[in-house]
Amino acid sequence: MCYKVVERYSVCKCVYFQHSIDPCSAYGQRGHSVQEKTVLVGYACSRHSARGASSSPTAGRGPDSGYSSSKGSYR
Repeated sequence: MCYKVVERYSVCKCVYFQHSIDPCSAYGQRGHSVQEKTVLVGYACSRHSARGASSSPTAGRGPDSGYSSSKGSYR
């Protein structure tokens, strides 16, 4: 089965990032489907964050999942 990983904000469910499809050997064959896997990241996007109107450099950024490249994420 093919998978597509989609990162979404945990509260508003807006798309943060959409990864390319990880194809299997049946990719492109008739009747084959792609299963979407969702990974929740961050809190809410700047559009849906209550702090989105602030002029602070961290405006719209709620608590995140704790994973980042500086903490050795394993992407």
